[in-house]
Formats: sequence, C-alpha cells, structure tokens
Amino acid sequence: MRLGKITRTAWQRSVRRQLHTEDAQTLFALSPSENCSGFETEDGTAVVWADAHTAGDSGRTGFYAVLQAAGELAAKGVRPREVSVRILFPGESEEDLLREVAAGIEEACERMDMQVSALHGEVTPAVVHTVVCVHAAGTADRNQLIGKRSAGQSAEILLCGYAGLEGTLRILDEAEEELSSRFVSAFLDQTKELKNELVTPEQLLSCETERILAARQIGSGGILAALWELAEDVDAGFEIDMANIALKQETVEICEFYRLNPYQMTSAGSFLIVTTEAEQVIELLKGAGARAGRLGVTKAQNARVITSGTEMRYLDRPAPDELVNWMAKREPVCG
Repeated sequence: MRLGKITRTAWQRSVRRQLHTEDAQTLFALSPSENCSGFETEDGTAVVWADAHTAGDSGRTGFYAVLQAAGELAAKGVRPREVSVRILFPGESEEDLLREVAAGIEEACERMDMQVSALHGEVTPAVVHTVVCVHAAGTADRNQLIGKRSAGQSAEILLCGYAGLEGTLRILDEAEEELSSRFVSAFLDQTKELKNELVTPEQLLSCETERILAARQIGSGGILAALWELAEDVDAGFEIDMANIALKQETVEICEFYRLNPYQMTSAGSFLIVTTEAEQVIELLKGAGARAGRLGVTKAQNARVITSGTEMRYLDRPAPDELVNWMAKREPVCG
C-alpha cells in the first residue's frame, strides 16, 4: 500500500466487506472519511469520541495530536472535554523527550479547556519516530450535531483558518536548525507565533452549530483531500476558486524550500464549513478571533471544480500527505 491514509478503494475492498455488526444507537455510519464515533443515550445525549495520532521527533508532537482529535469533535458540533493518550517511543529515547511531549499535550489541553484523563507510554522497536495517539471525548445534544442535513444546491463553502499551517509548524519543530540555514531567526520566530492562528474548538463552535450544514477539519492530504471528503459527506459537487484558499506567506516559503505542495499538507486547526448563512458565520468567527473566508459553492451535480483565473480543472482523488512524504525522506532522531 502507498504512504498515507488507506485509499477509499482499498478501504471499501478490504475493510468494508469484513465489518458487518451494527447497532441502532450508533450515531455515525462507518465510512473511510468518518473520523468520529458515538452513540445516543436514552435521554438524547450524544456521546462522541475521536481518535488521532501524530508522529515525529519533536517534543511538540503531542500538541498536534490533541489539536487534531479535538478538532474532529468540534467539526461534529461537540465540545471536547477530556483526552486519553498513549505514546510509543522508538528505542533509545530519553526521558527528556517524554517530559517535552507531556508538556505539549498539557499546553494543548490548557488552550482548549480540556483535561488529560489518562496518559501511558512505552518504548518499542515497532516505531522509528515518536507516535502520539489521542482519544478525545465529549457530549452534546443529539439535535445539535453538525452534518445531519443535506447541503443542498445553494450552500457556500468557507475556509476557517489557513491551508497547510499545521504542517508548516510541524516542519519548523522538526527542522529548525536546517531551516535556519535559509531563513533569518526573525522569520522563524514569526512563524512559530502562527500557532495562535490555529482554530480551536471553542472558536469554531462560536458560530452556532445550527448555522452549519457540514464541517470538516483539514487533516491528512491537506485542503484538496478535505474538499474531496467534504463532497462525499454532503453528497454534492462544488465549484471553488483557488485564489480564495488562504495561505500564510511563511507556509509558502517553507514549502518552496522543501518543494512541497501546501494544498496537500495537513492542517489540523483549520476547517471547511458548509453553510447557507455565510456572512453571519464569518462575522461570528471573526468575533471569536478566527479568520474565515468564502471558497465557493456546492452544486447539485457531483462535479468537483476548481477554477484559477480563466482555467478550470476537476479535483483529483486525494494524494498522500506532503508532511508524511517529507518525513519519509528524513533520518529518525531519538530524543
């Protein structure tokens, strides 16, 4: 199999055909693009959880695992409350790395008003980079969940946050010394501060879930993969303008340095939103300190169109994430 997420074709062929048990209380249908699980209690409360993992050699790897798991819940309209964590360390890792990873996890939880309910770790020859697995959980009213209505023909698609930003920050965490050979320290310090532009669950949920028809966090494969998966979720096509995809200049320059495509790079902490109340949602997000802008519109037909000036093309199936490709070419470093 190729690097990155299992393809939809492989999932349907080798996963879907093996899984047959069902429960009427399950909230979300089994799908290769579904990142949350949950069930409904007798009083109508939705208990929802999401799993996420990140891998790397930086002590901040855990920060991004928590961010990603919490963001998956927020995209369902659920405020995350607690996380449990399991960390796999490669051989010869030092305790200092454990301390740094735990600190990054706590930083993320403090920023998003969550708590760590469990944290376990082990050193194993099964991994070459530190792998942080996070299980985030929360509850919501069943009727307040996002994504239970069709997007229809007249909805707009918004981008909340910046494409490729999480991947940019993780590359800087992993390769600051290498980047310092190309960029001045002031540029790198400025890039580090962009972590404040990552959208938190509280900010996303400030725009009121009833105004959102669907939402998707931009994860593996970047915004292009997220657009494809969003179209699958809402069973509709779309037309978006490439010029409307917001990128930070720091992302552009670091991606150029490594010859990476920022549109195919993970960006947890950024979201696609489908709504018929675009202006109100943009204003509410702005009031919460989160940047959002229009990308385009959904279409009744299934065509997934991207325009760029006078050019028009159809979106390809998701490609492997650029951060994964970048890490695959690098030597692991044990902390």
